[in-house]
Amino acid sequence: MITLSNLSLYYGERALFKKVNLNINQGEKVGVVGPNGAGKTTFLSIIMRKVEPSTGRVQIKKGVRIGYLPQETKFTSSTTVLSELIEGDEMIWRYKKEKEKLELENKAGSKRYGEILQKLEFLGYFDLEYRAKKILAGLGFKEKDFTRQINELSGGWQMRVLLAKLLIGYYDILLLDEPMNHLDLNAALWFKDYLTNFKGSFVMVSHDKAFLNEVTNYTLILEEGTITKFKGNYDEYVKEKEKKRIYLWRRFKEQEKKRQQLQRFISRFHAQPNKASQVRAKKRLLEKMEEIVLPPDRRESMKNFHFPEGRRSGYCVVRLEKISKSYGDNVVYKDFDFEVLRGEKAVLVGENGAGKSTLLKILAGVVDIDKGRRYIGHNVDIGYFSQTRMEVLNPSHTVLEEALSSAKGQISTKDVRTILGAFLFCGDDVNKNVCVLSGGEKSRLILAKLLINPPNFLLLDEPTTHLDTDGVDALIKALKEYKGTIVFISHDIHFVRSVANVVYEVKNGNVRKFPGSFDYYWQKVKEGRIEEEEPPQEKRVPVEETKKEQDLPEVSLQEEKRKRREHNIKIANRIKKLKKKKEKLEIERFAKQRVISNPRHGEDVIRYYEILLKEIEEKIVKIDEEINLLNSQFL
Repeated sequence: MITLSNLSLYYGERALFKKVNLNINQGEKVGVVGPNGAGKTTFLSIIMRKVEPSTGRVQIKKGVRIGYLPQETKFTSSTTVLSELIEGDEMIWRYKKEKEKLELENKAGSKRYGEILQKLEFLGYFDLEYRAKKILAGLGFKEKDFTRQINELSGGWQMRVLLAKLLIGYYDILLLDEPMNHLDLNAALWFKDYLTNFKGSFVMVSHDKAFLNEVTNYTLILEEGTITKFKGNYDEYVKEKEKKRIYLWRRFKEQEKKRQQLQRFISRFHAQPNKASQVRAKKRLLEKMEEIVLPPDRRESMKNFHFPEGRRSGYCVVRLEKISKSYGDNVVYKDFDFEVLRGEKAVLVGENGAGKSTLLKILAGVVDIDKGRRYIGHNVDIGYFSQTRMEVLNPSHTVLEEALSSAKGQISTKDVRTILGAFLFCGDDVNKNVCVLSGGEKSRLILAKLLINPPNFLLLDEPTTHLDTDGVDALIKALKEYKGTIVFISHDIHFVRSVANVVYEVKNGNVRKFPGSFDYYWQKVKEGRIEEEEPPQEKRVPVEETKKEQDLPEVSLQEEKRKRREHNIKIANRIKKLKKKKEKLEIERFAKQRVISNPRHGEDVIRYYEILLKEIEEKIVKIDEEINLLNSQFL
């Protein structure tokens, strides 16, 4: 359907794309990945002919209809939400007008009228309203929103209307640039299911690995001016990339060994006349030797980094008692009770407008409550991240100076640079002044500052929005290792699955707690069992206004000791099982290492066992991470 031939794009001397040849065919569901700045958005813009390539051309098969969702756009429609979906498609509108004209001319029995009906049926016109309402509901619109004017909506909701319009239209291929950015978690999960069952083709830019894995069957990798097409989803691409990296590393080591042997021979015999011909031959071999370049791996720099240990907070981190909060006539919470306990890494889930961001702001103390009390626990230090809070940065600092201001001598400049690199500030980027940074860059810097010297209670509102896949992985690694307490909101399915150990469902001014992984909670939602089961209610732990745990009533302390003991026994049993599993893997690792070290085995056998060994080591690392996480939850 779409062909790129010998396509290049230059900005000055910098080549964004160099001689790219690519086909996108019918039935392909393509995920587009690559580091920030690799040209993912530009790639879609070239296909849409909004950006002209320097050389080469883009061919689109005749008659192919393309639907395009940019990252941001100005939606100027003055119609209602539902009307835009029903009447907004130009082809349907044209056939509908012709149908109405023939009816006025009493030509409903003509051949042309029959052809128009057939075309409208093919385009899904006769069940358009039903499908439009279903898609709007899936994307988070309430029935009362269907009749709202589009120009009254915020930019994020306008983008949802545009996405709904693309999903209901008859397009041969959809180009979607970060479609998840304007969706909450519930809408993102609905959209994932929709694309999984989608019969058409699409090309989608996304940094959500879980989303890409479930909906795509091809992956485009944009890096260093190239576009590589891989058959398979993102995880399959990563596995193949790792195999190639291991193979390349082995070739590199063999070549280095050979290079050193040649160099030693040349150094030893270069002055001996009887060895002159051999020395010349060795020099020629050395000159002709192909240079093997190992691609840099941004993730490597974060692997051995550990965050400084913060002080331990009290068991109850924050408590809200009988609080009320309204915005005008909109009552968000009324006489609401809520608490967060130490060691929880909790995701807030719920529909847009349910009050998730308001709850996060109340916990952070950045909005006033109308009524009630907010208690902060013993030794609690709060760090709050939001896309809109840019005033915490000093505009006269460079990126590195601003980051170092958070370090306070607790970690080295090298480690600060490592964290900045994980958040896409590499090389000379660290010398940029804060005042010239984009909104996305400022958000990344604030997030990096939080992790350089993390408080023991983090409140994060959509922390992954401006990160690429490697950046998200770096953040996940940091938060898994983090010993404190987290409450966060995110639409990134991979991030939520990786970090959350508690789910708080925000609905109708109340919050229900579901201990365990997000997948466990979501499975119950899909099975319709969420309303049937009442989650176990934990007995509250009093938090006095003095924040001193020793001031708690004696009976409560005894009850608390019993609960802590039971909690710690469960954790200890889980750690014991994980250690047994790790022991078995270590025995298996030892056996694989013996095979690899045996020179009698062929290269193919050794390469195969190296891949198996890598998988075992990854499992051991995951077990270690889980044990560290469990250790942090001892009370």
